[in-house]
Amino acid sequence: MDDQLEPFQLKRKVTPGLIDVHPTECAIIVNYSVQATILGDNGQPVVGDKKAAQKIIRVKALHENSDLATLAQEVVSKCKLIHPSKTKDIEQLLYYLQQRQAETGSDSWMRKQFDDGRRQETPNPSMISAEMSNIEEYIEGLYEEIPDKIKSTRMILQLARIPENMESLMKNDSLISALSRVIREDGKKSMELVTNIIYIFFCFSNFSQFHPIITQNKIGDMCIKITDQEITRFNLWEKDLRSLELKCTQQKESVKELEQEIKKFQAMIQKQDQLLFVSFHLLLNIAEDLNIETKMLKRGIIEYLITMLDRTTPELLILVITFLKKLSIVRENKDKLVKYSDELIPKLSKLLQSEHLGIQNLSLRLLLNLSHDTKFRMELIKADFLPKLAESLHNKNHLLLNLQLLYMLSIDESSKPYFLSQEIIPMVTKMILEYKSEKVNIELMSLAINISLNPKNAEAMCENQGLKYLMKRTLKTRDPLMFKLIRNLACIEKISIKMMFLDYIDDLMHILFKYQSSPDITVEILGILSSLTIPDFDFAKLAATYNLLEFTFARLSASISASASAISQRAGMNADDEQGQKVGGIAEDDDVTLEIICLLGTMSNDENIPPMILKMNLIPVLMELMIAKEEDDEIILQIIYTMYQLLLHESTRNVLLSKTDVVSYFIDLLYDRNIEIRKMCDVCLDIIAEIDEEWVKKIRLQKFRWHNAEWLQIMSQQNESGQNHEGFEESTVLYAKTRMVNPDRYVEDSESESEDERHGSMIGGTSALLDGP
Repeated sequence: MDDQLEPFQLKRKVTPGLIDVHPTECAIIVNYSVQATILGDNGQPVVGDKKAAQKIIRVKALHENSDLATLAQEVVSKCKLIHPSKTKDIEQLLYYLQQRQAETGSDSWMRKQFDDGRRQETPNPSMISAEMSNIEEYIEGLYEEIPDKIKSTRMILQLARIPENMESLMKNDSLISALSRVIREDGKKSMELVTNIIYIFFCFSNFSQFHPIITQNKIGDMCIKITDQEITRFNLWEKDLRSLELKCTQQKESVKELEQEIKKFQAMIQKQDQLLFVSFHLLLNIAEDLNIETKMLKRGIIEYLITMLDRTTPELLILVITFLKKLSIVRENKDKLVKYSDELIPKLSKLLQSEHLGIQNLSLRLLLNLSHDTKFRMELIKADFLPKLAESLHNKNHLLLNLQLLYMLSIDESSKPYFLSQEIIPMVTKMILEYKSEKVNIELMSLAINISLNPKNAEAMCENQGLKYLMKRTLKTRDPLMFKLIRNLACIEKISIKMMFLDYIDDLMHILFKYQSSPDITVEILGILSSLTIPDFDFAKLAATYNLLEFTFARLSASISASASAISQRAGMNADDEQGQKVGGIAEDDDVTLEIICLLGTMSNDENIPPMILKMNLIPVLMELMIAKEEDDEIILQIIYTMYQLLLHESTRNVLLSKTDVVSYFIDLLYDRNIEIRKMCDVCLDIIAEIDEEWVKKIRLQKFRWHNAEWLQIMSQQNESGQNHEGFEESTVLYAKTRMVNPDRYVEDSESESEDERHGSMIGGTSALLDGP
């Protein structure tokens, strides 16, 4: 700006403000302030004024499939009041408008209802155009008779629907108090009057800054009361109509009267739906405050909303379901909705048959929210909901929501068998095979993986060459989720299905070694191979052809090294603040390690594999791994199972018993907190004990020493110090003498005594024999 200023120069400054959506239209409101200052001849401000203003950007091109990012850039480029840094904010506002437009359509419907009512009352709408300058006249009309009150509220409503007028209206205390008084005193006298007043406050409720005034005047409380009143009124209307229908069956001359009453009933319902719509919409807006929402719940808002699901007005239904969906996010509200599942599920089931896409969409979303509750999922299954969802899979409009809901229902083991009888499995398999993209939609794959965990469902997937086509797609796309599905199918116990996998062994092995750097694929392929428990399958040939045992040795050794490195590193870092605490060695590839051990256990069924294991010196590696992964129950369990398989073969059994401390490990783990580990150790000890009597005595002695380790330590310390047993109770000494005299007798006695109090359920005998984990 030039240093020399002309006298009385005008300086104008525009400051952008808050950007928000229009409360009723598909538009964005840009708030800004204009500051005008007149500068004197010395450049100092002489007089100035600041005025707040708004710019409304109507987005006419917005629809369901709009590219919001491009549209947001267009809005920013055309409006100088919006800085380019606000592009993401504009995109969010457009998304909100898109959702509001798709889900509710509330504004257009309410405006249409209001305008229709106005045209019916006065032929010339221009005669009743409202002006802000006449606001005092409208307030005076609120103190007249009902017709004048209706006319005045209609004028005020016209003003309230214009965002620029809202602040002035809310600051008018006389207006707000008069409207509050009228709705309290005359709420039961005229439905149109109360609808107009609630609609006025609904317009205010679209802006959070006006919520305190609405709450202060107890408008939310009045909405609850009006809702209860209208539901009672509807029940009386319905009862009278049923009585008249019964009368018509007896007196045919009453048919005309019935027809008139039905028309009157329908007209009243239409007006009542308008009133209920604005009431619930206002409550939904002010429910942003969780404290207010809690008060609504205490007043029975959930019961009212569920009752409204019987209505037929699409806009009201959409609003009610939206409200329920919002409430269902909170656990306490969800639990309360689940209690009404007997009433809620049939109503939502009926709404899913609606031709209105918005109602279908929101009903599915509400069901999806509630399906996170186990009890509600069981209720859906009992209500025979699966066939309806199966039919909906043909409808592409809500395919994703249907898949998500089916996935939730497939979580529970008790629900999986129901999928077999509803033709869902062939449809899911077909959708996977016909999917156009390389990677199948994650919702579809998650559903398929879940239902394939049931053996009968998995068998159904393999029928009609299903396994062949699924395997072909898997080998082509290399999708980890497809490999996971194939792994579930490989777990089927039917030998005929397992035999089908033999045609793909070579392909799987090539992918295994090619994608070693991809743990997701490696884990699943190893899982598939370890599931192939086929009699007489030549694992030795497979291992020799692809150097499988060398691969196993390398991966297990790497896992041990990684665990040791992690332990030393973490111990060094946390030496000061983790004194005396044990740090577990958890490597990144533990999943791969676990599957390799499982595969080794399966391969050990082949009598030619144990000699190869000895040659590769894998037994010491397994023993080291057992120590390194002592905190990982799954890995320990699978190592013990592999040891169990190796104990069945003489060559490896001799090495295990003569060159390792495996018996000591088994005895120590007999009292592990994991019951499966305890069972597996007991089985292994039974096998060892059957070899010869010497091992029986050794095992008994080891069990005795472990069981009495604390007592033996005390006795040893006292013997070294030359103390006697005077410090012990007589019963303790007697116990010690009887058990110390003959360890064998202790073992025999312990088999008849319960150890539940000290070590949990006692394990022993061949009854614990397992076929494998």
